[in-house]
Amino acid sequence: MKASLTLLIFLVVSACAYAQTDTLSDKKDTTRIVVGKKEIKIIDTDQGTDIKVREKEQKSDGDNNGCRHDKHDGNHHKHHGDGFTGHWSGIDVGLNNYLTKDHSMSVSGNDEFMSLNTDRSINFDLNFFQHSIRLIGKNLGLVTGLGLEFNNYFFENNNSIIKNAQGVIESKPYDSIHLEKSKLAITYLTVPLIFEWQFPGNVSRSNRLRIAVGVIGGLKLESHTKVIYKENDKIQKNKNRDDFNINSLRYAFTGRVGYNKISIYVNYYPVSLFEKDKGTELYPISVGLSFSLM
Repeated sequence: MKASLTLLIFLVVSACAYAQTDTLSDKKDTTRIVVGKKEIKIIDTDQGTDIKVREKEQKSDGDNNGCRHDKHDGNHHKHHGDGFTGHWSGIDVGLNNYLTKDHSMSVSGNDEFMSLNTDRSINFDLNFFQHSIRLIGKNLGLVTGLGLEFNNYFFENNNSIIKNAQGVIESKPYDSIHLEKSKLAITYLTVPLIFEWQFPGNVSRSNRLRIAVGVIGGLKLESHTKVIYKENDKIQKNKNRDDFNINSLRYAFTGRVGYNKISIYVNYYPVSLFEKDKGTELYPISVGLSFSLM
């Protein structure tokens, strides 16, 4: 079942978007994603992560990555009713962190190995399908759809994570090796259910102030750890794919405030990152900017 679902998601996303990772050098990785007329580059270096969004170079007629786009609407979304279209379809770029059971962002004591380098812990969402439902007039509606969420949690200390003999997540220290990078990466399929209010006015829909609140459900598709270090003057990369006791299902409360094609979003997950008693009790949060491609 999980393999079939993963294949279905791959086919849907591949139809009108693609991602490609290139190793530019021993210390730089670039992920290139094309959605509609937008091209997003995520460049991961030892100094941090740079994200660039630009217009994609136009190709000749009939060659648009194999996708046909309506001239009036080049995005993958559907409308229900006249006059209301939400703002889910697009990309989100933000930072990850989490709260402890005491509502603190500081992880200490025996759980300190889960401390994050927040500046490098990037949250990236590709929201590729949208369906808008008008509720009241042209200003209030319900937005749902599908998306892919990519989360990177960069560890602050010189460690990674593993399961111990009891199946509980614990630190994997690298005492004799300095790690240039150590992270936990998780990919989710997301389904939103968001109420959006667009302030009325005589301006176009895209130029109205808007507020949105709702929930986002998530199904974990994949998780892995990755460490990079130098040994004998050569860069070594180790990737370990595992479930790491991460909860397969989760949901977030989301709040969004936007104008034109940009929104600020905050997501809080009241579901612990790890299964109960199988890892540190941590509740993820993400904050960032959402860019509508509509």
